[in-house]
Amino acid sequence: MIDPSHLTHRHLPIPGQRIFRSMVAVWLCFAVYFLRGQSGIPFYSVIAALQCLQPYTKEMGKVARKRLVGTLIGAFWGLLTLLLELGLLYDGIPDEWSHFLLLGLFTGIVLYSTVLLKATEASYFSAVVFLSIAVNHIGDANPYLFAFNRMLDTLIGVLIAEIVNRLHLPRLRNTDTLFVSGIGDTILGSDRKLSPYSKVELNRLIEDGARFTVSTSETQATVRELLAGVKLPYPIITMNGAALYKLDTMEYLRTVPMQPEKTARLLAWAEEIGLGYFSNSVEQNLLVVRYKALANEGMAQIFSKKRSSPYRNYVQSKTDPNDDVLYLFVVDTEDKIEQILFDLHCRPWAEEYRIVAEKTEFPGYAGIKIYDAAVSKDAMLEELKQIMGIEKTVTMGSIEGRYDVYIPNADRDLVVKELKKRFEPVSIRGWRNIFRL
Repeated sequence: MIDPSHLTHRHLPIPGQRIFRSMVAVWLCFAVYFLRGQSGIPFYSVIAALQCLQPYTKEMGKVARKRLVGTLIGAFWGLLTLLLELGLLYDGIPDEWSHFLLLGLFTGIVLYSTVLLKATEASYFSAVVFLSIAVNHIGDANPYLFAFNRMLDTLIGVLIAEIVNRLHLPRLRNTDTLFVSGIGDTILGSDRKLSPYSKVELNRLIEDGARFTVSTSETQATVRELLAGVKLPYPIITMNGAALYKLDTMEYLRTVPMQPEKTARLLAWAEEIGLGYFSNSVEQNLLVVRYKALANEGMAQIFSKKRSSPYRNYVQSKTDPNDDVLYLFVVDTEDKIEQILFDLHCRPWAEEYRIVAEKTEFPGYAGIKIYDAAVSKDAMLEELKQIMGIEKTVTMGSIEGRYDVYIPNADRDLVVKELKKRFEPVSIRGWRNIFRL
């Protein structure tokens, strides 16, 4: 029977904070224009504000600086061009051809000056400001006043963007809690992708101090691919708890390899019944995936898709070292996997291993991951809590009763919404966080 809560429907997305903040910024730009006695051109304030409004505070600061530097450089050369043309070279307004030749020359000078000032990121803004002054306003009664107002309008827009982007509801910040989420069927949608909303909000919450990480059956290489663009500063639990990995330093902090004799027994069993498998180990801080042969189409497809990753190292080898093996990944058709599982569970030593059957992303093929019995996500989470010096945790996953927070439908961005609600609840006690620095 199909669970209605797992059905997905096409629906209009809810407008994000950036849309509302953009609306407020536009209103404020026009409000300032009227308070100034309708002096200046509010269009330039609005453009500057919209350009500076960014999803992340750090990015907003970079864009604001770029906009201000570009405006100052462009306005300086625009004023100099007006002074040169109107005050020194011509008696009145210059003819079009000489004016255009001078504009081309000074455009190059403007761009070159950004190179000399090591502000090439502002070159586009500098050129736009320069041309808006020198092209459109040379015939004005007072073009110098326009240049001044152009800088002032831009400054107003940047300041409004800063205020709007940094102003928030009063919220507490629960930085003493570690939030742990699964990946598949939890934070990723049914298309195995992270929604734009979740990516932006998750990065913002982490930037604001949320202690968030993931716990998954995937390797760190797959986590990088699935959560590309998400900045995870805290160690992640990978391979069903067989490893603890720090993404930014590319370092395995903890691993739970099989004992050499257990690995040897498992490999002998695989040889006995003719299985195709990948053995995954961590060697000198690198993920090494060994295989003797691509025994079936399922293995070939996995190898073809994943071998190009710089975070995996595939090695074809006739012999497999017994040290440092974290798990064996057996791949075959779905029917054969059922038979292999039955055979494995019938072995007298089966209880010494943790056996996890799962589907692959390739139709018709399934897999079995075999770890040491000591491997578990819960045990590795305890290790992580000790490393971070933290006691409180909130786990989120798609298995009801297994986690603190049950996520029934990953397509609704429920993980990020739950994280936001628990990490920064609205409270007057959080008045210090109204203005975010």
